[in-house]
Amino acid sequence: MGNAIKIRVKTLANLFVGGNPRPFEIGGIDQWTAVDEEGFPCIPASSWKGAIRAIVQADDSDVAKEIAQWYEEMLEAEKQEAQKWIEKLCSEERQRDYQEEKERIEKRYTEAIDAASACYLFGIREFNNTPKLLFNDLRLREECRDLKKCFSIDAKTSIDCSGTEPKSNPRIYKAVRKGMEFEGEIEFYHFDEEICQKCKRYLIQNLEKFNDGIYRLGGSKSRGYGKFHVSILEDGREDSEEL
Repeated sequence: MGNAIKIRVKTLANLFVGGNPRPFEIGGIDQWTAVDEEGFPCIPASSWKGAIRAIVQADDSDVAKEIAQWYEEMLEAEKQEAQKWIEKLCSEERQRDYQEEKERIEKRYTEAIDAASACYLFGIREFNNTPKLLFNDLRLREECRDLKKCFSIDAKTSIDCSGTEPKSNPRIYKAVRKGMEFEGEIEFYHFDEEICQKCKRYLIQNLEKFNDGIYRLGGSKSRGYGKFHVSILEDGREDSEEL
């Protein structure tokens, strides 16, 4: 699969991922799912990334601990290299000038090492070039790109109890229809081959959890929204063994 996993997502229920606000029209749609530049629904990388990260964050498997340990060792090695680099720049006369920088590096790396977890796959705060996953928007497949068929218009009513009497609050949602298929990639940035393969297997195992229906995507999950099925694609062809 190279340095990326190609994914296909099929909606098994309506899907609503909050998009950019649009002008409100009385009697019209006031909540839109995210769309691409052509007006077709899409699943933004940030939403997709957040949903997977929540699964990994809850995982305490041995593999998750191994990945956390790998990040600890990698950061420790980086810290040692950074300290050596600082020492080379220091002369006896300027030792005091660099002391503050050495302490800053020690504090920065120590905090990151102490907090290491498998969630570092999604990036480490203040560390831009560490191995991590890069997410792309999931785009609607060409076969589904029909504006008359890919959306569902749903009316929802909530109860507003902020006043003296309860009031109904009807809202009109434009969501993704059940049966729509999206595709995109998760790229593995800056991984060596051995750890890349381990992390791929680990990520696929966690992607599989979406297919149990417990983990969902987007809003209105309590109303049945956001259920979907994930398949892994290789070389443009769907794997014989689906997730």
